[in-house]
Amino acid sequence: MDFIAPIIGILGVIIGVLLNEIMRRRNRRELYAPKIFERRLSAYEGLIEHILQGSKIATKVIDSDDLSRAERHELISTVVFGMIEFVEKYHLYIDEELSVHCMALFMGVEDIHDASESDKQGLLDRYYQMRKEALRMAAEDSGVAEINRYFKDVNKPKIDGELIRYFRNAKQNAEKSAPK
Repeated sequence: MDFIAPIIGILGVIIGVLLNEIMRRRNRRELYAPKIFERRLSAYEGLIEHILQGSKIATKVIDSDDLSRAERHELISTVVFGMIEFVEKYHLYIDEELSVHCMALFMGVEDIHDASESDKQGLLDRYYQMRKEALRMAAEDSGVAEINRYFKDVNKPKIDGELIRYFRNAKQNAEKSAPK
């Protein structure tokens, strides 16, 4: 029975070391979490900016009759390669699947202008749906969507007006009629 006390002492030291390591790692995560969140938020703000700037160029490529096929391709290629470069630069912070989605977002947009009337609307719908999904996913994965929901729950803002009611109604009708 004289050997039980040393064994308990050794086990106590081992358990103490393990608990210390667990607490140290937890504290380190808590120390770096705000810094990482700021970097992620910055990366997602940049991603959204790239989507919006690319959308401006895509609209020009889709609508302009003054551009040749080669010029359309060159403009969209610049947008696509810019997006690829951006998501590769921030691959540590941006979700991999969202990166793939955003890299493919503008691919093929240069073909919409010259598409037949029967195909054009489908291509436009696909592009607009992908754009909408990219913006939604960026807001969700960045954490901003959740924080905005939290603020709405806490603040309970009374945002209302004729135009806002019209917008809500149009949004509900669009969501009901959208294919799943």
